[in-house]
Amino acid sequence: MTTTSRAVVRTGIAEYFGGSTYDAETRAYRGSGPLVGSGLSTVRAYQPKRASDTDYVWNQAAGRGMGASMVVELGDDTEIRRAGNAGGGVSFPAGGRKRITYTPTLHIFHLAYAEHAEDAEADVDALIEAIKGLFHADVTLGRIPGLYQAGESPYGIRTRIYPSVDVKEKTTTYASIKFEAEVEIVA
Repeated sequence: MTTTSRAVVRTGIAEYFGGSTYDAETRAYRGSGPLVGSGLSTVRAYQPKRASDTDYVWNQAAGRGMGASMVVELGDDTEIRRAGNAGGGVSFPAGGRKRITYTPTLHIFHLAYAEHAEDAEADVDALIEAIKGLFHADVTLGRIPGLYQAGESPYGIRTRIYPSVDVKEKTTTYASIKFEAEVEIVA
């Protein structure tokens, strides 16, 4: 029987985008993910109390001067349970089936020491496209238990990039990606 939970789904998403190297001290997946080359250095399953500039550039190529970190939010979900045969002629396994549709948001924080803000913003665009590419590469996001699709529902993959802010030669950009991740389990 497949079992899952909010923590399993959230952590699975963080590991899929952040890689398998987990740093227990910073509570983050760092420097080994499939998107390091696209600038994503650190992925956290939960919002940290504090973050350092190192989170943005961990394991990036020397001289790159910019990078990003990501935090997974699992804000809302919808749970529908179908019990065993209720006289309607449809028979489900003992206990029934449960479908949970989570609506995660990937919060992306980008930091750049680039000479031009335009270069930082172009880097964010490229990172967003690389993240979407990972959705298309594996709709189960690395075989999260019970998850049969992420980003493939009519909700789609929704992206929002906010205007960059330049302070003391640093360009910071915030972006978010929202999607539905659907899980079905015997419950």
